[in-house]
Amino acid sequence: MSVSRDNILIIIRQNNGVSVDEISREMNLAPATVRRHLDILERDGFVDHTEVRRPTGRPQYSFYLTEHGHESFPKDYGRLLGELVSEIRNTPAEDIDGRSGQDVIVDSLTRIGQKRATEYGQGRQPVDAVRAAFEAGGYDPIFEKSDAGLKIRITNCPYRQIVAEDGIICTVDRSLVQVLLGDNVEHRQEMNPGSNECTYEMSTAQLEKVDAATAGD
Repeated sequence: MSVSRDNILIIIRQNNGVSVDEISREMNLAPATVRRHLDILERDGFVDHTEVRRPTGRPQYSFYLTEHGHESFPKDYGRLLGELVSEIRNTPAEDIDGRSGQDVIVDSLTRIGQKRATEYGQGRQPVDAVRAAFEAGGYDPIFEKSDAGLKIRITNCPYRQIVAEDGIICTVDRSLVQVLLGDNVEHRQEMNPGSNECTYEMSTAQLEKVDAATAGD
């Protein structure tokens, strides 16, 4: 796949749908060139589009990734599988006896998240530690800070197909974020066609508490 088409896929993924004109401006390419790339990506099953009607003028098209397009980006399955096997293998028998498989998995995923928080938290401020952990996992996170607080957009969910069926796997990331940023972070899942994105959100007041606690350490 060409570099231009790779970049177009990234732009579409990060924006959860985008028009030809928007891609053209961001990449400094002629709209006709962008359309040719999109025709190839659509032909090969990486993107699809919906029609967006406007009050005046011709309809516009918004392009989004298909499941094939989402899965064309690197995923983190192997790393998590190795961590999960290690956690379950090292769980004492008395901690498993009489417990459901779901409980054992949740506890194991929670510990994995806690260990990742410790690993990436060394020598970093909490928000920077979350960023480092997500970037290392290939999540392609986008951090948006405003007067309302902080929003962390995960634009390349490493476990997208699994999460769409069962959100238990998100326990790892929720655990990591909770250790680093506290309990009052809202996690929103939006795993549906046309979107690969989930977000973590916290208010300015919550963020200030984290900063104050860190400054006091």
